[in-house]
Amino acid sequence: MYYAAIDLIAILVLIIENRNILIDYNKSFDVATWKIYRRFLFSVLAYYFVDLFWGIVEYYKQPMILFAVTTVYFVVMAMGFMWWTASAFYYLRAKGRFVLILKWTGRIVATVITAATIANIVTPILFTVDADCVYKALPLRSILLVLQIAILVIVSGYSFVAYAKVRGQDSEGKLQYRTVSLFGVIMALFLTVQLWFPYLPLYAMAYMFGTCLVKSYVIDDEKERFRHELNESLKVVELKNTITSLLDNIPAMSFTKEPETGVYLACNQAFAEYAGKKSPEEVIGLTDLDLFDEELAKRFAQDDRLAMSMDEPYDFIEDVCDAAGNKRQFHTTKFKYTDIFGRICVLGMAHETTDITHVRREFASTKEEYEKAKADAVIFNHIAQALSYGYDELFYVRLDTEDYINYQTDDHGRFFEKRRGPKFFDSCQVEVDTLVCEEDREMFRKAMVRETLLEQINMKRSFEMTYRVPKEGEPFFVRMRATRALNDDNVLIIGVHDVDEEMKLARAEELLREADLSRRLFAAQQQANIDSMTGVRNKRAYLEAEARLEYTVKETEDAKFAISIIDINDLKYVNDNLGHQAGDQYIREACRIVCTTFKRSPVFRVGGDEFCVISQGEDYEHIDELVQKIEDHNKEALLNGGVVIACGSASYKKGESVTDVYKRADELMYADKVRLKNGREVR
Repeated sequence: MYYAAIDLIAILVLIIENRNILIDYNKSFDVATWKIYRRFLFSVLAYYFVDLFWGIVEYYKQPMILFAVTTVYFVVMAMGFMWWTASAFYYLRAKGRFVLILKWTGRIVATVITAATIANIVTPILFTVDADCVYKALPLRSILLVLQIAILVIVSGYSFVAYAKVRGQDSEGKLQYRTVSLFGVIMALFLTVQLWFPYLPLYAMAYMFGTCLVKSYVIDDEKERFRHELNESLKVVELKNTITSLLDNIPAMSFTKEPETGVYLACNQAFAEYAGKKSPEEVIGLTDLDLFDEELAKRFAQDDRLAMSMDEPYDFIEDVCDAAGNKRQFHTTKFKYTDIFGRICVLGMAHETTDITHVRREFASTKEEYEKAKADAVIFNHIAQALSYGYDELFYVRLDTEDYINYQTDDHGRFFEKRRGPKFFDSCQVEVDTLVCEEDREMFRKAMVRETLLEQINMKRSFEMTYRVPKEGEPFFVRMRATRALNDDNVLIIGVHDVDEEMKLARAEELLREADLSRRLFAAQQQANIDSMTGVRNKRAYLEAEARLEYTVKETEDAKFAISIIDINDLKYVNDNLGHQAGDQYIREACRIVCTTFKRSPVFRVGGDEFCVISQGEDYEHIDELVQKIEDHNKEALLNGGVVIACGSASYKKGESVTDVYKRADELMYADKVRLKNGREVR
């Protein structure tokens, strides 16, 4: 029986090691790789059970059964081999013609093994089992086993080569290739030995060691990686919030405008206040002449032209007056950047430097003189780049023409114009199929109808919508916020930013809350259905059971169950003469007797001294014997002292309700109670 013992151990190890995939399956494993690997584990589990049964049948020498089990054994083995090759390449994310050939080879070998097994039922080509229950492997079995070994060796070799090619810090890729290669080596070695020792459970041992290897190297590392990514996500969110707060409070003024027309395209709150406006929306679309006096506007235009002539940021100190006429001094940085259409625009930033030692603007009015002071521009260049952080896309839309400008930041956080176009709302409806994930397209289409969007903005001042966009083949959460310019209802500003980490964190927290709530609810339900004194189920639990049983009676023509009502005799006497603590103990002792007698039936305490038992299955079949046990106990208790319990039991009759059965049992119980009372008086 040692053969079966090995399989039994393998089953226990597999279930313990892979419980989270086989039993506690959750959405974190709901991807193609884990789905296929889960099927592989179930095929391995099926193989263990069949191999276990094979060992038992072989031990007891049952040739016909052994032949049937061996047939199933080869089919299950083929399925396991097929799912292993599939899960291995899914796990490696391997592609190419060679990988495709290996996948199909695994399927073909599995199909050949299955077909040969079926054919073996008619003509012995794979194995035989003689009258003495001796299993004999035929040459085809060895050939098929060699084919499996060859494929395992090829896959292991492929993985070792790929492992050697992985460079840098790609530890995850190395782990994947190392795991698959070692798994294949273990399987190949054990199967090779199996060729000469068919009666040893080497295939089961190979599976056991291989799955333990995968568990040790992959599952645990996957969990650790998930925890690490979650911690990193928290750090990213915290950093993003910190930088956003910093940008909102930085005192430097920043702006961008078209050099040819001088029209301001964007600015921050500090610049808007300097220009005498309440918000950046009141500045966008205006020129220097609209905001400042003619002399100052010409001065700003001259600076813009000088910045356009330079390849590096133009950095200088200037004395200017604000919109209220107050004289102020600023350290200004202007530099050019190129939008998607190849057009050069100007981005500027100014920081007030009154009473600070500085390089005077008049001494940096030429390109040559400026070179002496350009080192001071580095810090302002960094701040200017930081001002665009956090914005993924921005749309400036003119509602009268529906023309729009689309701005975007590159990988380094630099701001640039991506595109311009007409008919903004029509473009949204056309591009939704490529820019929005399928699940959110209908919502996006409805929201981006001009009348609907403006109605929402008029009601709430702004409109926000979270949706998913495809990114590298995966859904990625973004949030859109749309609002009108404060001083110009004809201008619509739409911003889009990344909220993927935020949504994932929120979902993770929601799942944790749901799990905790489910656990608490289950515990509360269990507590509500348990009698605190005896530990058995209470009357509420009985009413729920009665309702389920009533449904069964209606749906089943021949329901089989019995209800037994048990009442404790002399409880009042015990309470009055020995105290309520003794009475409580009396009740618990009676409950123990009932539970011991009706071992396979639920027991309910439905009253102070009354219990109810619903018997089905084996207890129902022996209900008369169980009631007789109660009667035998009562005879002993009447003679020698002890708890006396009256019992009445009634079985279901066709056409009755559960309540009818309960009433008949209750009547029989009362009759028994009177009989027992009379018996105690006679004694």
